[in-house]
Amino acid sequence: MMTSTRVPDKAQLQEWLDQAGTEHYLCGQCEGLHIRALQESPGVIDSRLFLEDYGLLLTTELEIRPGALLQVSAELGNLNMDYPTLKIFLDVVDEALPQLVVAGVCHPVAGLSPEQFNLFIQATVEATGHLAAACEQLAYLYGAADQGPVRLH
Repeated sequence: MMTSTRVPDKAQLQEWLDQAGTEHYLCGQCEGLHIRALQESPGVIDSRLFLEDYGLLLTTELEIRPGALLQVSAELGNLNMDYPTLKIFLDVVDEALPQLVVAGVCHPVAGLSPEQFNLFIQATVEATGHLAAACEQLAYLYGAADQGPVRLH
């Protein structure tokens, strides 16, 4: 049986997340649907799904130790190659700890089925979780300051 495709709205995204058993919530302070599976990972500040004009944006922010900033910056090219479905970049502002921003993008302008949406969410959550675990193991994340960096290579 073929499922019809359509450009989803926020209510449809919530329904699809519910049907897939993906825990999420609205905070009232932003337009994003917060994804619990990633928010409970060490070092994760926030993980949200946004419905933008260009499509869906699933973004997760990891808090980086200031002492690891140079090393993370040097590894950005490798990280982007190791996780080709993600966009990974640093966000450094004076008032806050540095963040590694991880994003997955889906362009549903031609329509999106529930199965395609679930695949996008699952693949992005899984890849982001692997990246967060690798960053934790390398002691890049804030709160891992008592550990020394671990070399994977």
